[in-house]
Formats: sequence, structure tokens, C-alpha cells
Amino acid sequence: MVWPLFKHELRSCAAPVAVVACVLALYAGAVVGMFDPELGESLETMRGAMPELFAAFGMADQGSTLLEFLVSYLYGFLLVVFPLALAAMLTDRLMVRRIEQGSISYLLAQPVGRARLATSQLLVMTSCLIALMAVMGAVEYACAEALFPGELAAADLLAINVSTLCLWSFLAGICWLSACALPGTAAARWAGAAICIAFVLTEMASGVGEGLAWLGDVTPLALFDPLGVVSGEAGALAGSTILALAGIALASVGTAAFCRRDFSV
Repeated sequence: MVWPLFKHELRSCAAPVAVVACVLALYAGAVVGMFDPELGESLETMRGAMPELFAAFGMADQGSTLLEFLVSYLYGFLLVVFPLALAAMLTDRLMVRRIEQGSISYLLAQPVGRARLATSQLLVMTSCLIALMAVMGAVEYACAEALFPGELAAADLLAINVSTLCLWSFLAGICWLSACALPGTAAARWAGAAICIAFVLTEMASGVGEGLAWLGDVTPLALFDPLGVVSGEAGALAGSTILALAGIALASVGTAAFCRRDFSV
């Protein structure tokens, strides 16, 4: 890793990470507050009137505990889409824009290998996603303890967040591979995000009707089962492990592709 580059890029990425963290923190506080039984009855009425819409956004089952409620209303959609948007934004800032504007030539001229350079950029994105998850976990637990003391176990929340971070690593790996391997700027910028969005839309479509339920099993997102991880289910643990390993593999392939590319700078 190139430490000066890492620090510089981390500072430049702080603003978008802070914006996404603030938005998700507001949503997290609102979702925890919605666990109130009276609001729960209202949500159940709304879900009964629009079951397909709620199912599309991963809210088919409210659950009986605060943890299940959080997973249904927060981790099923918001904590997938917003981090995906952030990962796409960071890969664009850290890699695609550098190549497009020609500033990559300055970095390549430094006495460091391409692998170290790309790894430094990748570690910036990884650190940003970990920081976002740490903030989310702290906000969720703080809100839960303030409104419903003792209702949310810290160990269970940690298990869910680690499982979600595995999913984030997979989505970020796809975006990173796209940014590093594809020669065209437009393709490098959008292909990875488009693939991930296709996965999300397919998962949403699987909840619209029984005839499309099979779609939920054809995307990698089917491996994401946070409540199963909390319960210690072997399939859920294996799914999270596969997502994490796939994310690492995709990022490694992307870094290797960057090391072999020819740049017209």
C-alpha cells in the first residue's frame, strides 16, 4: 500500500461517505422508531393492501422482534441500494476518473508498482464501506437502546452487519472489476453498477407474484440471509462466506487487470 496516496484519497472520499451515512442513519432511526406496536398495526394494514409492493422492497414479513423488523425494513433494500450507489461512486472517483482525466499518468510515474497503487485505491473503498457499516451499527444500537432498552442484542446486530458487509464486498468487487478491466470509460463506469442493479431488480421482481418467485434464486443476492446467520444456519453462513470470497476474488482480478492494461496517457 502507498500510505500517502491512501490518506489523500481517503480524505477526498470522506464527503460522499458522510452524506450516505447521514441519510442511512436518519432512515435507521426512523425504522427503529417504527417498531412501536401501534405503528406496527398500521404498517400491517398497509402491507395487507399492497403486499406485492412491500414484498418487492424486501418488507414481506414484519417479524415479531426488533431485529427481524430491522432486517425487513432496512436490510432488505436500503442497506443494499445505498451502499451499492456509494461503491459505484467510489470506484468512479478512485479509478475511472483518474484514467479519464489522465491523472493516472502521474501516479504511474511514481516509484511504486501498479499492484501497490491499485491496492491502495481498493483499500480506500474498503475502508469507506467498513466505516459506513460501523456508523450504521452504532446508530442502530444507540437508537434501539434509547427507545427499546434490552430489545436488541449487540452480538446479533454485529452478526447481521458482518453478513451485510460480505454482500457489500461482492457488489463492490463487481464495480471494481468493471472499473479496472474495461477499456471504455462509459463501460468502466457503468457496467459493474448495471450488473448489480440487475441483480437487485431481479430480486425485487421475485416478490411481486408467486409466478416470479423463482427469480429470487437465480441471483447472488439469494445467498444473503442475515437472520439465518444470526440463527447459525449452515446455509446462511456459507452464503455469506461465498459472497465475501467472491468479492475478494473479483477485486483481485480487477487489480490484476489494471496491472496488465495499456494506458493512452
